[in-house]
Amino acid sequence: MSETPSFDFGFKAPACIEWTLNNATQYLIDPDPQRDSVKLDACFSGQSSAASFQLHCPIRVKGIESHSYITGLIHIRSITSLNFDENPEIPDIVRRKLNCKAVCLHFDLCQPLDLIASTAATEPIQPRKRLSGQVIDALRSLAEATAFNIYISAREISLPRLNAICEAVSQNLLQPIITDTSTILASLYGRRGGKIITLSSQAYTSTSRNENPPSYDQLETLPLKAEISPLSTNESLSSVAASNKCNEKKRRRLDDSSTSSEADDHHSIWITLTNMRKEMHKLTKRVERLERENKDLNKELDELRASCEKVTDAADADGAALLEVHEDLNELRVQVDFLAQGRLDSDAEEHIIETVKESVLTHILERGYNTKIIIEKA
Repeated sequence: MSETPSFDFGFKAPACIEWTLNNATQYLIDPDPQRDSVKLDACFSGQSSAASFQLHCPIRVKGIESHSYITGLIHIRSITSLNFDENPEIPDIVRRKLNCKAVCLHFDLCQPLDLIASTAATEPIQPRKRLSGQVIDALRSLAEATAFNIYISAREISLPRLNAICEAVSQNLLQPIITDTSTILASLYGRRGGKIITLSSQAYTSTSRNENPPSYDQLETLPLKAEISPLSTNESLSSVAASNKCNEKKRRRLDDSSTSSEADDHHSIWITLTNMRKEMHKLTKRVERLERENKDLNKELDELRASCEKVTDAADADGAALLEVHEDLNELRVQVDFLAQGRLDSDAEEHIIETVKESVLTHILERGYNTKIIIEKA
């Protein structure tokens, strides 16, 4: 086995999972016990582009007295698209659980995740409480989804690190840290080991191929027969076993008769849909970026308009001031020409007379002369 790479980061954070199945949005929010949280366990090495994503859902199952958890293993090579939204529209049920600013990771897979339980759990997996039954219903539905969203706290991871992971996925560079599934299973549950499980409703199986099995809530409300004899019970179990064997043979024949061309067609359709989804997501991001740029440009345009208005007002004021200065210069030029011709205007003459009068009177008063002075205007 290759040497374990040095990780750029690793975290185990409370998470809320959202997916759509049969045109209905479903969530995995509260585990059992509810005071605990579903957690996303992730790590990434930028040097080797190796990563690991696991979901841990606390639950109470038969065979384990203490609390345990079911692991949702996301196969790295099954990830066809991974994107994130740093400002998502958070559903109320998610906001109440996380109670913080969150980022949303969008996973698209070419195969669903695997559910893993501790080797100590009895099979088929049975809940010890009704709440655990509801969690099993949610996990069973999640195991059928190939696209889901994971909300985590924005404090748990930086955007550059998320960008590095998404870039590695887009370039098909992302690799699993451990390639051997048996080694991964052996490393789980404190190295006590885990096993891949299939969650079912046991005796309450669906008769229709497209019909989902009933939930544990529905099982509790099913009416019980008043009288069931041991003989009839044994006969019904035998008939169920025979029916299961018959169905197995039919499924084998159908699987054997399926052609490789049909599988190739389905694979090509899936690849096409995946590529279309990637392109749609890129276009959505581009439109959002262009809208933000347009908003910024409109803001800059408004600021430029306001600045132009201020400059125009200042120019008008400067023009008026220049006009006044021009008028003052013209008036001054007229006065200079008048003085250059040796003449005085009436204002200048009156000013000189008043100045002489004041000077003479001041001199008389200071010297005490009793003299009558008559100043005639020339």
